[in-house]
Amino acid sequence: MQAPNGASVQVWLTDVQSGTYVDRKDDLAFTPKQTDNPLTIQVDESRKYQQVQGFGAAMTDSSAWLIGNKMSDAQRTELIKNLFDPSSGIGLSLLRTPMGATDVNASGNYSYDDMPAGQTDGALANFSIQHDEAYIIPALKQALSFNPSIKITATPWSPPGWMKTSGSMIGGTLKDEYYSTLASYFVKFIQAYKKAGVPISYVSPQNEPMGTPTWPGMFLSAYQETQLIQEMGKAFDANNIPAKILAWDHNWDVPSYPEKIFSDPAASKYAVGTGWHVYSGSPIYQTLVHNNYPSKEAFITEATGGTWQASDQAAFSDALHTWIINGTRNWANGVMLWNIALDPDMGPLNSDTNGIPMMRGLVTIDPTNGKVSYNVDYHALAQASKFVKPGAYRIYSNTFGQGSIEDVAFQNPDGSKVLIAYNSGDAAKTFSVANGTRSFDYTLNAGNAVTFKWAGPPQNGNHAPAATNVSDPTHDFTFQPGSGPVTITYDPALLPLQNTIRTGNSFLTYSFPSGASIQTGGTALNRSRWTVTSSSNSVGDGTGNAAGDLAKNAIDGDINTRWTNGHGQKNGDWFQIDLGSPASFNQIVLDNSVNSSFDYINKYQVYVSNDGVNWGSAIANGSGGIGRIDITLPTQTAQYIRIVNTAPSGFWWSIGEINVYGPSNGTDSGSIAAPTSVSNGLQLQNWTSPEGTQVTVVYNGTGSSQSFPISTDSSFTYTLPSGTSAMFTTRDSSSFRAPAFSSMTPNEGIAGYMITINGSNFGNLQGLGTVTFGSIPANIESWSESSITAYVPNGVPSGTVTASVYGSSGVYAGGSPFNVIGLPPALQRTGWTATATNVSPWGDVPGKMLDGDINSRYSSGTGQYNGLSFTVDMGQTQTFDKIVMDSGSSTGDYARSADVYVSADGTNWTKVSSVTGTGPVELSSFATQRARYIKVVNTGSAGNWWSIAEFNVYNSKSTWTVTATDVS
Repeated sequence: MQAPNGASVQVWLTDVQSGTYVDRKDDLAFTPKQTDNPLTIQVDESRKYQQVQGFGAAMTDSSAWLIGNKMSDAQRTELIKNLFDPSSGIGLSLLRTPMGATDVNASGNYSYDDMPAGQTDGALANFSIQHDEAYIIPALKQALSFNPSIKITATPWSPPGWMKTSGSMIGGTLKDEYYSTLASYFVKFIQAYKKAGVPISYVSPQNEPMGTPTWPGMFLSAYQETQLIQEMGKAFDANNIPAKILAWDHNWDVPSYPEKIFSDPAASKYAVGTGWHVYSGSPIYQTLVHNNYPSKEAFITEATGGTWQASDQAAFSDALHTWIINGTRNWANGVMLWNIALDPDMGPLNSDTNGIPMMRGLVTIDPTNGKVSYNVDYHALAQASKFVKPGAYRIYSNTFGQGSIEDVAFQNPDGSKVLIAYNSGDAAKTFSVANGTRSFDYTLNAGNAVTFKWAGPPQNGNHAPAATNVSDPTHDFTFQPGSGPVTITYDPALLPLQNTIRTGNSFLTYSFPSGASIQTGGTALNRSRWTVTSSSNSVGDGTGNAAGDLAKNAIDGDINTRWTNGHGQKNGDWFQIDLGSPASFNQIVLDNSVNSSFDYINKYQVYVSNDGVNWGSAIANGSGGIGRIDITLPTQTAQYIRIVNTAPSGFWWSIGEINVYGPSNGTDSGSIAAPTSVSNGLQLQNWTSPEGTQVTVVYNGTGSSQSFPISTDSSFTYTLPSGTSAMFTTRDSSSFRAPAFSSMTPNEGIAGYMITINGSNFGNLQGLGTVTFGSIPANIESWSESSITAYVPNGVPSGTVTASVYGSSGVYAGGSPFNVIGLPPALQRTGWTATATNVSPWGDVPGKMLDGDINSRYSSGTGQYNGLSFTVDMGQTQTFDKIVMDSGSSTGDYARSADVYVSADGTNWTKVSSVTGTGPVELSSFATQRARYIKVVNTGSAGNWWSIAEFNVYNSKSTWTVTATDVS
C-alpha cells in the first residue's frame, strides 16, 4: 500500500452507505507542489492548541453486567481487546464510570451507603463498593490490562438518598448539612477503587445537575455545586487525592453554570475544567467558555446515539462530525460517548425506575449467546481513537463549515500528524491538504469520512509554501503569562452568543465572562413612578391562595419575590417598563441571583420607545446567564423599555429585581468602545479581518481582578477577573451594504407561523435588525446574508398588514403584504381523547396535546417517518374546517409534511388536506367537515421527533366573534 513516490500518507476511509468502516486504502504521496484550490486544508504543527487525552465511552452498570455475565471468557477478551488495545483494537483511552445507579442498571437502584428509610450514616461507616466488585471493577481492570494509560472519570447520578431532601435517589437536592459528608463519600470511593486496582483521574460532582429525572438524579444549582467543589477540594487535599474535578457535566447551552464556579476563587482552584453533554446547544459554547477561562480543560463526557437518529448516516455524522471533529476543534481535551454495550432491547434498564429504551451502545451484545454487533458509534470513535494517541496536541488546520469539508488535525507524541475530514455536504468534493511545502489532493464523497496519517516534519527545501489560497475566518491570539502560553480564538460563530450594541456608526460585540462587570458610574433611577407589564405571568396555584409571580414583583425592592412568565420561554416573550416620563439611562440590570439557577432569559433584544407603540430597531442584543445580567448600552433617552426574549427554553423566565441606571453626569456620556490600551499587567492584542472587522482581546494574566476603560471618556469601566479574557469585535456600519428585501414565504398565516424572508446583505444585522408586522416586532429565529427566519408575532389583528424589514441602523429594507388569518375560539375539548402510533417513553402521552398547557406536549419519541400518526376522538360529531398543531417550545419538532384525514366512525377515512411543514405552528384549512375523528399522518422524514404541545380544532363558520388568538 505504499505510495509510489514522495512522503507517504496513510489513508483510512468510512463510507456508511456501503457499510465500509475505517478501511485502509492505498497510500497517497505528498509532493512539493503549490495548490490554489479554494478547498485547501493547511496543516501547521507550529500552532498548537489543547493536549488531547483521547476518546472513549462509559462502562455503565448494564455494560459491565453484559460483558461480565453474558459473554464467554474468549468473547469478553476479544471485545475488550477490540475496544481498548492501542495496537490491534481501536485504542479507547478514556472511560467514564457512574458512581452508583443510573437509568441503565441491571441491578436496580444502589449507592455505596444505602440505609433503611429514616436512617442516616453521617460517618459513612457503612460505605462499601461491594456491588461494583462483582462485574464493574473486573471490566475496568481488564480494559486497563490492554491499555494502562486509560484515564477514568467517575460521576454520581445521585448520592445516597438520606443525604437529599427527597430521602431517595430519585429527585431532590443535597441537604445543607451533607456537603462535607458527600465530599468524604468521594474520597472513600476513590480510595476504594484505587485499592481495587482502578485509579480515578477525574470526577464531577453531579451528573446533569439541571434536572431531576424519574431515575437516579439530583438537582444542584451552580451556587450549590460551587460550595460542594470547595468541600471536595479540601477533602482531596487532606487525603492526598490526585483526582481532578470537572464542573457542570451537562449540556452545552448553559455556559454560565461552569463559569459561575470558575468565578469563585475558592472553587476555581479545584475545578480544573468542564464536563459537557451534547443534548442541547452546540460545540461553539466550549470555545466561549475556553476564551473566558482559557486555563480550564474541557471534556465531552456524554454523548449517545439512539432511536431519534433517522439513519446510520445521521448517527455517524453526529458522532464523528459534531462530537469528535467540532468537539475537539472547540477545545475538547477528550470525547466520551455513553454506554459501551447494551442489549438488543437497549438495556438492561433500571428495573426500579422508568428507564427509557432509546439509546444505542457502541456495541450490542446478545445476552442469549454473547455475540457482539459493532455499531456505527464504535466506528466513528475508531476513525479518531485508532490514530490520535493520548498526549497528542490539536494543531492548526482550517475548515469549511457545514455543507462542505470539515476537519481537525493532531500531532502525536511521536511527531506523526493525523488529519480527520468529513464531507457534510450533499455532493463529492475534491480538496487539497497542504503541510509546509508539500500537498496532495483527495476526493471525498458526500457523507464519507477519511483519516490521513503521515510521519515526520514537513518537507523543507527550495520550495514556496504549498498553500496559496487558504480561507479561514478565525484568528488566534496567544498571550504569554507567567504560567505559560494562553490562546484565545476569535470565531465569527461566537458573535451570536455574545452581546452587541450599536454605538454611533459602529456595532460593538463583546464577551462577558461570569465574574466580570461593567461600571457606568451612574445611579439607579427612581422606580416610584414606574409601571411594568409583561407578555404573560405565572398565575399562582390556581386556587386563589397565591397571586402569582406578577410583573410588579420585579420592582418591589424584595429580591425574594419575582416575576415569571409562567411557561417555558418562547420567542417573543417580553417584559416592559414605563419609566413614567422620558429619562436617560445606559444600563439595565436583571437580578435573579436568589430565585432560580435556570429561569433566566437565554437570549434577548432591547427596544426603546417614547410612545410605547413605535419601537424602531433593537438597540442591544445578548445572552443571559445565571444570577445577575448586566445589559450595558450607549446612553438612551426614552420613556419605554422593552426586553424581548429571542430563544426558546423549557425553563421559565424570571426576574427577581430589575433596575435601570442613569449616566454619571445625568444626561450623556462617552461612546462605548473597544479598549485601545491597558495597564496593571493586562495584555491587549488587535487583529483586523480581511473584511475590516476589528477584533481586540484583553487578557488578565495577573493574580487579581483588573479594570480598564471601554469608552472615549472613561465613563464605562470593564473589570476582568484574574485568568480571564474579554473580546471586543467592532464593525463600522457605514461600510455595510444596505439590506434589501426581495420576497417572503408564506404570505399568509396565523400568529406563531414561521416565515422566511429572502433578500441580500442581511448578514450585517448582527441581531439588531428588526422585522415588524404592522408596528409589532416579530420574533427573529435566525438570519444569514440572504435570508431571515422569523415568526408572526402575537397581537397582530386579522387582515392584511405589511411585514417590513429594517436594517440594524433602522434603515428600511423593504416589505410585503401579509394576510393574518383570524381564528374563532377553538372547539371545546372536554371528553376528547388522543392516541398515536408512537409515543415517547418520557411520558409525553398524546393526551397532553389536549390539556390546555403549552408547556406539556405529546411527542413521538422517534424520528419522523412516513406513516407515523396520531388520532383525536372528539367524542361526538363536530363541524369544523381548520386544525392547528402547535409545537410550543419544541420549535424543531414539527411535521415536515403530513396528511389530514377525518372519519365519522373511526374506520372509514377521508383525506381533507395536507400540511407542508411551515414551522412549529402549523395550520391546515379545508372544506367544512362533519366528523368525530381526526387523524394526522406524517408523510415526511426527519431526525426530529414529532411534538405537539397543543392541538386545536376550529369552525370558522361559527357565529362566535372572530378575534386574533395567541396560539403560539
